[in-house]
Amino acid sequence: MSSDPRHLRDWISALYATLEQAEPHNAEAIRKLAGSQISRMVLDDDRVTVRFVDGVLHVRRMRGGTGQLKSPNGSTDRETVTALLLGYMEISEAISHDHIRLRGTAEEVMAICAIIEVLVDASTRVPALQQLADTFLRTVGQGTARAGRRARALHAKAMVAKERGFLTREGLLRRVL
Repeated sequence: MSSDPRHLRDWISALYATLEQAEPHNAEAIRKLAGSQISRMVLDDDRVTVRFVDGVLHVRRMRGGTGQLKSPNGSTDRETVTALLLGYMEISEAISHDHIRLRGTAEEVMAICAIIEVLVDASTRVPALQQLADTFLRTVGQGTARAGRRARALHAKAMVAKERGFLTREGLLRRVL
């Protein structure tokens, strides 16, 4: 297990290499979406810069620091990645609830979203990417993602009850006998 990826740099490199091997057309799509732009990514405390140079992926660790990253950038945590991989959360939900934070121009953010969609989609279909996802899930555990899903469901249920109560009090919701 010592050869398993541990740092975000290792996960990104393994993910892209596996995608390139299994679905070269999707790897090419990612290269086109990313262009030669340098992007910064954060997963918990792991920070990297990512870019393609002459079609080759370069991922470098960023040392220390917790300050604001230059744009474009994206950050999340292992719990969110776990929830995405297990299907407990959609990408749009993760973004709208600030579990994935993206910064940059509208074009840069849309490119990042498209790249994430390609990767998540492929990770559900491609056996080699499924194995990589399983390796990731073994390193982080799945209990926290399940608890997060339950918490989100309870919160949504409470919000519906609150809205229903408000609408009823204001006479905007008719009571059904």
